[in-house]
Amino acid sequence: MESTEFVRYITLAIGLVLVLVVVVIVSLELFRKKVIQEKMRNAELKLKHQTDLLHTVIRSQEEERRRVSDALHDDIGSKLTTIKLNLHQLSAGDNNGLLPDVLALSEKVISITRELSHAYSPVILEKFGLEAGIAELLDDLPHTEEGLSGELQASMQEELLDQESRLVLYRITQELLNNTVKHAGASEVFIKVQIGPDGIDYLYKDNGKGFDDNKANAGIGMLNIQNRVAMMEGEMDLVTSAGNGITLTIKKHFNGAKNTDSLSR
Repeated sequence: MESTEFVRYITLAIGLVLVLVVVVIVSLELFRKKVIQEKMRNAELKLKHQTDLLHTVIRSQEEERRRVSDALHDDIGSKLTTIKLNLHQLSAGDNNGLLPDVLALSEKVISITRELSHAYSPVILEKFGLEAGIAELLDDLPHTEEGLSGELQASMQEELLDQESRLVLYRITQELLNNTVKHAGASEVFIKVQIGPDGIDYLYKDNGKGFDDNKANAGIGMLNIQNRVAMMEGEMDLVTSAGNGITLTIKKHFNGAKNTDSLSR
């Protein structure tokens, strides 16, 4: 009888110890998960803070560019245009050959002023929209010995875009074209932009040198593009390899819509 009672106590004690061990293990696991979740939450908050800071810097830069562009276009540019017109009127009575030189200089200054205005804040984008802005960028491509041609296919309901997204897409195109002109050695550039109720589908292709797979996203220009895509809450995909040009796509869905259209040429 005493032996049975002793065994019962031992069994109960072992059971209590096992329960205690399980409770400790579960508590430690819950604590570990809580610590991990807290670290993840802190990392997300830090990333959000860095992203917000980056967006603030980009917006500030664009605002400063807009102010400088307005001054160049509306003040300096208009005054130089007036000077040019006056010189044209005076040129008929010029006998010393001075006025043609002055006219040529004024033309050059006006051209430089327009280029600066265009670089800082594209007036055409605000007045005529994204399609006209991209078309102008393609028209301004330098005429190289190899021959660089650009093609744009656009289907845009631009009223669906806010001004910031419009400017982001323009700057991305500008950055891509600069990379193509300076580094790619391409002969063709193809851009396709679709903007509709479902969202934005953007495609950029060139037939240039492309990038090494390990370095495709490492350049400053590509990092700028990635940051701008993140700023508009879009998704970017870059396909490239040495000798095969680049294909870059950007997608942004409106109101959670899913766009399944293909942008393949």
